[in-house]
Amino acid sequence: MNNWDDLRFLVALSKTGTMTAAAKLLGTNTATVSRRIERLSETLGVPAFVKTSDGWRPSEAVRELINVAQNFDGQLKSTLNNHGVGLDVDTVSLSLGASPIIASLVLFPGLGRQADMLPGVQLTVTERQQREGLGENDLVVQFGRPDQGRIVARKAGEMSFRPYRFRESDADGDWAGLNTSLNRSRILRQAHALFGKEPKITVDNFIGLHALMQSTRMAGPLPDLLARRTSELVPLRPEAAPETLECWLFYHESRRSDSGMRRAVDWIIQCFEQLENLSPQKEEQF
Repeated sequence: MNNWDDLRFLVALSKTGTMTAAAKLLGTNTATVSRRIERLSETLGVPAFVKTSDGWRPSEAVRELINVAQNFDGQLKSTLNNHGVGLDVDTVSLSLGASPIIASLVLFPGLGRQADMLPGVQLTVTERQQREGLGENDLVVQFGRPDQGRIVARKAGEMSFRPYRFRESDADGDWAGLNTSLNRSRILRQAHALFGKEPKITVDNFIGLHALMQSTRMAGPLPDLLARRTSELVPLRPEAAPETLECWLFYHESRRSDSGMRRAVDWIIQCFEQLENLSPQKEEQF
């Protein structure tokens, strides 16, 4: 490969899965991305990417190139971040991907309580829903252990969920849920079993579900942390054990020695530990 700059386009498309998103990540346009990928395919003599229902996926011909490029990119960022430690003029920029519920209930409160753990770190928090791998992010926090690969993974904490209803509402009334397959969600399976019927309304995430429940007074499954914010909510079946999901963080192995990444990881762990130390004020009312 004569033009090493093509590797940037290769990595961007492998991260994002779409020409449009890759162009945005690189600060260019879709036509340029398409042209660079076509040129790379011509050089290799085989298609560099294959179009699937989930977007563009790298072919076997470029997987090793992607690994080399990602390792180089990660090592370069680590070196630059480590040189910037202690310098007032330099900041470490990290893109952190997380689901809205983890961001709003765990990470955002931690920016107030543990902000001093992130000196010189500039975070960009992005919404991440049902996606494998790091994508465009340097660091990801998600429910469930990530697939093993060229990543460093660590359990950050846990979050418990259970169906809730309003105190004055009928326990056998309508309920609201999420636009998620039962096969992919233990939380929804538990809710279906306890409610004994299909949800009347579904939404995309728990933040929206909580707002919907407050407006309609319908029941629904929620994280315990979120339900505690509304005093009228009580567990649908207090005797039933909650569903507990593990929360994991992960990043590319080439960032293992990155001082900025270490600070961000320590901060995330502390955010979850702080939650465990908070007393469950509302459980005393159940």
